[in-house]
Amino acid sequence: MVRSTPQVASILVFALFCFPPSSTGQGPKKPSILKNLSVHPYLVNCSRFPGQPAPSNELRTLLDRQARWDDAALRDSSGSGSRLRFEKIDEQATPGGRVAARYRVFAEGAPQDRVFSLQTWLIDDSFSTDPRDIYVNAQGLVMIRRPKPEEETSLRAGDGELHIVSATENSEPQRFALARSDGNGMIFGTLVAHPVEAYDQGCKIEVKTAQAGSTAVLINVDGFPAKTKIPLVLKSEGAETSDTMETDQDGHAVMAVVPIVPGKTQGTLKASAEGRNCLPSVLLPWSAAAKAPEKTPEH
Repeated sequence: MVRSTPQVASILVFALFCFPPSSTGQGPKKPSILKNLSVHPYLVNCSRFPGQPAPSNELRTLLDRQARWDDAALRDSSGSGSRLRFEKIDEQATPGGRVAARYRVFAEGAPQDRVFSLQTWLIDDSFSTDPRDIYVNAQGLVMIRRPKPEEETSLRAGDGELHIVSATENSEPQRFALARSDGNGMIFGTLVAHPVEAYDQGCKIEVKTAQAGSTAVLINVDGFPAKTKIPLVLKSEGAETSDTMETDQDGHAVMAVVPIVPGKTQGTLKASAEGRNCLPSVLLPWSAAAKAPEKTPEH
């Protein structure tokens, strides 16, 4: 059964403290963050359909960085316990007629006596830093000003809260990094307002857009046996291929997929992960017409 649940965002969050301090004292910028997400060999394998050329090094690097951003929570050994959590507040109509979901953010376990900066990475490779100083209260509520005494233990802070707005209508993720201004720690998170995921007998498969038009995606599986090879069957516009995902100690695995097939400019990808007693499947449309030119991520 495929399930897309706009009321509950798909959230992958993690704390990672391996990045060097920024020379500016204002937290790491794009090059330092992404450079530290570039480790060879690649974290993820990349699957494609017969007749399609191998993905470029630029695309492989982009996909690997996205996967590392999302996946490090399961591999973090810092023991800090810090993590981001996105809590949906409401939905609002935009001037363009779309519906935007609004979230408050919690950085659970983050020190409350520090100043942070918030950085955002979108799939079109745009990377931005909020110009405001960011703060966290004792409950982990992320705020755009220092908490007032009466707000120190509050789960709500009115206009003092940091709100994230997502107007995406598909499986496109928004990635966030909360960086300490002294450069001594970062807390990362990924928000998918409309996850494309499926569950079967406790097994889960999710597909996330990695490039415009979903011409490259990330397939994640969870709830499978640990340290096990999971067959992945991929179908797209009459073409079919298969691959193998190997789960870690938590029953999690990720693989990049290019769903384009020869002679087609659009279609629908079907991905199915086969467990011992489960077979969750997801469907995601793709369109090469919407594909953005490949860019080499900064490093």
